[in-house]
Amino acid sequence: MRSTKVAAVLVVALCVAGTAAALPTESVRSQQPQQAQQGVSNPNATLVFSEQTTNGSVVRLNTATLSQGGFVAIHDTSLTANNSTVGSVIGVSQRLSPGPHQDVVVPLYAVDGRNFNDSRLAANGTLVAMAHFDSNDNGEFDFVATNGSTDGPYVEGVRAVTDNASISVRPAADDAADGGILGGVGPIAVTLALVVVLALLGGAAVVARRRQ
Repeated sequence: MRSTKVAAVLVVALCVAGTAAALPTESVRSQQPQQAQQGVSNPNATLVFSEQTTNGSVVRLNTATLSQGGFVAIHDTSLTANNSTVGSVIGVSQRLSPGPHQDVVVPLYAVDGRNFNDSRLAANGTLVAMAHFDSNDNGEFDFVATNGSTDGPYVEGVRAVTDNASISVRPAADDAADGGILGGVGPIAVTLALVVVLALLGGAAVVARRRQ
């Protein structure tokens, strides 16, 4: 009788121990999809960011492929000089759907969560393109505003997926020259000038008729 009770106690103890051991495993499994979304495992990305000349307000990537979609952020040299992943973001693309994209345009100095004194690059230099998730799937780049806790980067091994490029900034005077005689003059100003010229010609015609 006593041996039967001892055996029953041992069976109950083993069942409790087995249940307790299983609980952490279930907890880890429930967290894995979120970790994968943040770039710990399966998702992958590739970027091709080549040397280019720009007016300083945008840059372009040749290609960007993001397996789960997301964004391409542009970082300045403080990314490596100061190890500042969040504070180095100076530009971000629109949300990209999963898959390959070509000629990806990234506006600079317009990032939610940051205020800039500049509106364009002031000098030539090197910039870094980095692939980011849209981890909360809201279509907005929240990496800077959340201090890096949301929309983190794609990683390969232990490194973020990046590519860097040498950027040459075209002087503002060259932007005007690109448009010829009217280079740098906005369409509204051109229209107003034409209206004034037509009005003057009309007035001159009326005066000439009266004199006749």
